[in-house]
Amino acid sequence: MPTHFDLHQHLLGLQDADAAFEGETLVSELGLDDVSRLMDDIVGCIVESPENIMTDFAFDGVRSLIKNMVNLEANVVARLVDILVTGLKAFLTSAAQDLADASQYQQQQQTDFDAIHKPVIEMYAFLLHWAVDMGEARFRDEKAKDAGSASITKGAGGVSSKTLGGGAAKGKGKGKSSSQDIDRANLLDWDAMRRSLLEVIGTLLKVDIHRVIISASERESFVGMIIKSTALILEDKDAIKNSGIKNAAFVVLGIASKKFDNGPTKSVQMRIVQLVREDHLAEPIADFLAKMSVALDFPELMDGVLRETKDWEFSDEDSKPSKAFAKFLAKVSDISSDRVLKNMVSLQNHMDSDAYVVRVAMLEVIANLIHHQLSTNASEAAFSQMLSFYNILEERFADKSSYVRSKLLQILAKLAEQRDVGVTDIPLERWRSVVSLTIGRLYDKASIVRKNAVKLLTRLVESTPFLAIESDKGKLSLEQFERKRNELKKILKEKFPDNYGEDPEENDVEEEEKDSSAMDAVRVPAPDAAPVNVAELNSLRRFLKYYSDGVRFLRKLKTAMPIICELLSSNTKTEVIECMRFFSVAVRYSLDGSKEGVKAMVHKIWERDTSGSDDEGSIRDNLLKSYKYIYMDPMPDPLRSKEELIATNLIGLIQEMNLAEITSLEQLLGSMMLKNMIPEGVVDVLWSVFGKKHSMNPSLGRPGHLNMTALSPASKRKESSPGRRRGALAILSMLGKAKKEIIASHTDALFACGLGEHAQTDLLLAKYACVTLQQLGTGKKQKGTLSAASIRKPMQDPIFTRLCQLILLPTKSYNWFGFAEQAVNTIYLLSEHPDSLCAHVIQVVAERIFDDNSAIASVTQAFSANLKLDEPDDNDIAPAAEGSSSPAYESMEIPLSTQMGSSGRMCDSFELSKLCFLVGHVGIRQIAHLEAIEQEWKRRKHSIEPKAATKAISDELEQVTATAEDEFTDAVAYIREMELLFGQKSLLSLFGPMISFICSSNLSFNAPILQVMAVLALCKLMCVSSKYCDENLQLLFTILEKSTNPVIRSNIIIGLGDMAVSFNSLIDQNISYLYNRLSDSDLTVKKNTLMVLTHLILNGMVKVKGQLSEMAKCLEDADSRVSDLGKLFFTELATKDNAIYNNLPDIISNLSHKDTGVDEEQFRSIMKFLFEFLKKAGVSRKHGVRWAYMSVSQDKQNEAIIEKLCARFKNAIEPRLWRDVAYCISLVSFSSERSIKKLMEALPVYQDKLHEPLVFKYIHDVVVKAKKLPKIEKGMMDDFEEKLTQCRQKCMENEESIANAGNSKGKKTDTGLDSQTGTKKARVKPIEEEELEEDDESGSDDMSDDEVDE
Repeated sequence: MPTHFDLHQHLLGLQDADAAFEGETLVSELGLDDVSRLMDDIVGCIVESPENIMTDFAFDGVRSLIKNMVNLEANVVARLVDILVTGLKAFLTSAAQDLADASQYQQQQQTDFDAIHKPVIEMYAFLLHWAVDMGEARFRDEKAKDAGSASITKGAGGVSSKTLGGGAAKGKGKGKSSSQDIDRANLLDWDAMRRSLLEVIGTLLKVDIHRVIISASERESFVGMIIKSTALILEDKDAIKNSGIKNAAFVVLGIASKKFDNGPTKSVQMRIVQLVREDHLAEPIADFLAKMSVALDFPELMDGVLRETKDWEFSDEDSKPSKAFAKFLAKVSDISSDRVLKNMVSLQNHMDSDAYVVRVAMLEVIANLIHHQLSTNASEAAFSQMLSFYNILEERFADKSSYVRSKLLQILAKLAEQRDVGVTDIPLERWRSVVSLTIGRLYDKASIVRKNAVKLLTRLVESTPFLAIESDKGKLSLEQFERKRNELKKILKEKFPDNYGEDPEENDVEEEEKDSSAMDAVRVPAPDAAPVNVAELNSLRRFLKYYSDGVRFLRKLKTAMPIICELLSSNTKTEVIECMRFFSVAVRYSLDGSKEGVKAMVHKIWERDTSGSDDEGSIRDNLLKSYKYIYMDPMPDPLRSKEELIATNLIGLIQEMNLAEITSLEQLLGSMMLKNMIPEGVVDVLWSVFGKKHSMNPSLGRPGHLNMTALSPASKRKESSPGRRRGALAILSMLGKAKKEIIASHTDALFACGLGEHAQTDLLLAKYACVTLQQLGTGKKQKGTLSAASIRKPMQDPIFTRLCQLILLPTKSYNWFGFAEQAVNTIYLLSEHPDSLCAHVIQVVAERIFDDNSAIASVTQAFSANLKLDEPDDNDIAPAAEGSSSPAYESMEIPLSTQMGSSGRMCDSFELSKLCFLVGHVGIRQIAHLEAIEQEWKRRKHSIEPKAATKAISDELEQVTATAEDEFTDAVAYIREMELLFGQKSLLSLFGPMISFICSSNLSFNAPILQVMAVLALCKLMCVSSKYCDENLQLLFTILEKSTNPVIRSNIIIGLGDMAVSFNSLIDQNISYLYNRLSDSDLTVKKNTLMVLTHLILNGMVKVKGQLSEMAKCLEDADSRVSDLGKLFFTELATKDNAIYNNLPDIISNLSHKDTGVDEEQFRSIMKFLFEFLKKAGVSRKHGVRWAYMSVSQDKQNEAIIEKLCARFKNAIEPRLWRDVAYCISLVSFSSERSIKKLMEALPVYQDKLHEPLVFKYIHDVVVKAKKLPKIEKGMMDDFEEKLTQCRQKCMENEESIANAGNSKGKKTDTGLDSQTGTKKARVKPIEEEELEEDDESGSDDMSDDEVDE
């Protein structure tokens, strides 16, 4: 039995694992039975006495088995590990007892003790170390095999992967499935084995190894071997997930570091430092170090690890180590912030690391230190250190990485969370700078940064310290804060004139020195000879500082409101959602500008996005939640119910909105109603506000009694104002669109109040009542199906009687036109015979104007001949229309100025305007009525068809039915085209010539309102019939060009858009009149023109004939609304195949022209915007299945663009054109070698223009960019660059010579000299350029034959 074991020598032997050792048993040549017998003998030997491991048989046998562990049966490996663990445990038990009695030994006995215990412990440790090594290798192979991601590799012992005792294994299975079952059954339970190995190693280290292994070098080698095995186990990601293995491994590391890591090498500490670089170990190591510092009272280990990382350097290429280290820093600073704070000097170098993840981790470290240590420490040193940390955080606002900037904002948002009311981790001294820097990040180019900037602002508003005074009622109104600040200043001046002083921050001075002086001025009162109440003075100064800081904070937030409103238009969903959340919070605190944001975000209801995660949701869902939070969840009020508060909120909202916002609000409230997000009691309160204290007028003929005062407690107060009544009705109309029963159950209230006594003095209320009534006749039409049957009321219904009365109400209010429009709409939507009703109204209005019988004889005769109403209709409608028998109408006094004597030759222009408006609107509504009749006829026919099918009707009958349907459609079209405006029995035919005459005689009929309404009526009638449109089209264009009234021009533009839909060919021939209005002096006309053209072009209703350059000019319009509409147009146009590509030459030509073009700066901006779509087209097509074809097409487009642009140099004489063309060339995507060669081949065309600095710069920029592309040969680009430089030098010499010659001769020199020969150039136009110019003249200017048609 050997008494000496050289551990170092055996460890060196493991480096050559294939080498044989003395006494080795060739296990690979043994059968299963032989291996089992060998294992039994070894077990028996060690069980007899653990010291027997020193025998050659036991030690060599175990080594032989371990060497071939990768090929042993799983049960053999389990027995091998078990006997090693059991033997070592047994020996350690006896060794511990021996060491306890070591004081009884003499020096000689100590030598005998070392001769026995030291080699046994070293042998067991060595075998465990080797077993861990081989076991990990086999376990990795088995995992790879089980996952199917790798084949079985050779074992560390060099034996090929075959079953030991192959002869015995061959007969164990037939076929593939059997062999797979054997392999799976032979898998190791390695987790249990390595846990037991680590536990026995931990027990080993608890022994007093210093007394067993005396030599420091031997002891260090011994401990290093154990730590290496432990680290090998921890490197497996699955091992760290097992809590038993993880805890046992960290016990080993902890004991080893505390007991044996006292030397200069610090081997255990260095091994732990290496483990920090492993991504899966970073956070567990941080937990381990924290426990060592607290539980084992050994903080030196953490301090040493942090010091060792001081000089580490990372880059973005080293992603895994840098990410692991970042996790470690963030975790350890969170759980052991006190130790990290003491070692901050060692970590501060990482603040400027090249790896952005490390910089982010350092920001988290600083935030954790502030949160856990400094913000709760009241000492001056801690406060000073916290301010220095905030200096570092504020510097990171300018970090080059958008990810770092984004994480910084997230970290500050955490620091801004409230610890207590108005108390956060951000000191008051830093609020102003943090808010200012955050607002600056709203302009960041990265969407994620802007999103987190808005999120931080939201948190700052929620956690603001300026809500501490109850008298402010939780409001952050800037006006209120300024008023209270001024009041405090006044009080201070009056009570303490000698101690008041000036507020150095009154004008928002940014210097820190002045900030600190202001703090001192507030904290320390100036000494004064006169006695003063110091406590009162200090109190007033504290209040003054509070409101002064609040004013500065609120002013900063006010500047952010317009920016966040713009961010609502972002294409990033999360950014838009954060903006909506900000405004939801801001409006709750009454921040200035927040209401504008709430109104702006209502348009997001039209957002197409309906997707979103459970936590995030879609934009529309978040919008609904925001409005529910703002308006449906009001602050409690002891005097009013929740429903009343909600109704008040909604009424106030709609009163502040414009028409576009109200349209979006209607859709939003309808969606909320369908999702039951509006409390039921709100509808009752709104009806109460609408009809409060109203008594039914029996003269209106409406049966029943309505008691609106019992609907809500709100009715106990005074009568609603007209504005509140209109607002309540408008909200009810929006809700009723989603649920018709809301309106259907309150038609009495609508009739009594909306069309009753209030309507006579408030036509806007009557207008809203008509809009509300219209919801009863509208229904959602499913695509591809016929409209559902509409329920119409009889003509005798009092609603129509009252509408006719109100239309005929003698008034000079401009609100009449809006009411009359909705009244006519209501009649046509709900009445059985709307044309008859409207004919009577037009008749009465005409009789009032033309009360001279001789003047209107033809009109009266036409009325009598054509309007055949039933007797009940005459009895009800005619008297009401004439105003002769209605008590309510008889009580009205008609001013004499509105009546005309029978001898008058002039008529009232306002009354004539009414007549024109009615005629035009009735004409346009009659078209819709004819379409409704056609739809109803088809619906009835289709509803009968299934019954007919059951009766086995023949195919011939079906063909007859189809023919009848076509004939009916043709008949309706004929009535519209020829009967309405030209029929002998048509009422409108009498007024069509009159309206044309009024429009053409604008000098005679010069009243502005009359001209506006006459032109509007003309446009509407022209939409009825193509014949009438053709007859008056030139008149309309003349008015469009010569009218000085922008309202008239806007109406004509909108009317032309409608005519283009109905009569495309007529408008398409004169489309230039519409494009001319893009340069109109009035912003509204220009905006409407752009919107109309956008609609017509994108829907293919007009052809683009080279006028897109006028649309492109709008991109640089001074008004942001016009430029935004222009950008939207081209963005949508780019979705159509090659639309921008095909029209690009026309745009370039027109914008570069000296007469029709723009200046160079605008040209470059427009071209940069448009060329981006050509690049994006190539990128977006990568996602298609035909990418290979699309890529070739994109390359061909680029080549064609380059070729065409270079050809423009030939006839370009002015330097401005050279620069424009060269700039366009620089915008082309040179992604292939062929495109570069196209530019190189065209060098003779533009070489004589290279003396122009910008021309050379743009061409040279292309060369510089092309050099960076991997597909393009660098040598070729170097040669081309050299040629460019040489040509530019020659060109400059030629220009200089020409200039000198011109100066010497005193006459103008022809600049058309050849750049190389100096001879006069022949002005021969190349064929390509001739073709190009022909294209320009024709307006098409297509690129080339290889283009894909739009």
